[in-house]
Amino acid sequence: MRFFIALLVSILLLSGCGSESSFFPVKEIDVGADIQSFLKSVEQVNGVHLYLNSPKVIYVYLNGAIVKQGEKAVHFIDFDVKENGDTLHILYTSNETDNYSDPSLRHNHLYQVKLKKKYEKIKLFRNGEETHFGVISGK
Repeated sequence: MRFFIALLVSILLLSGCGSESSFFPVKEIDVGADIQSFLKSVEQVNGVHLYLNSPKVIYVYLNGAIVKQGEKAVHFIDFDVKENGDTLHILYTSNETDNYSDPSLRHNHLYQVKLKKKYEKIKLFRNGEETHFGVISGK
């Protein structure tokens, strides 16, 4: 009987964990032509770009691949998505380096974010501070 109650409580707790929006990295070749076109349009623009694909799916493209001679290269360390009421927070951590050729550093990422509900606002945070999107596009 205790096992059954423990199992039931575990299921209830785990089912509550799925209420947040989820995200995962995707490759450019694995997305549709419209998203590939968007990526092509911003490939020469450093920053964080947002593509609104549908009411339930958005894409976030972090791009630091364009490095001018004498400037530091931007690379991305972490990415996360959090809810705050009717606002979706997109958070990422980046850093700069003089080592342009380090193969372990990622200078661009594409994330698909699956939304659990409609949000009134989407806010972007870089290294804990609110910032803005470079380009916003979509269907």
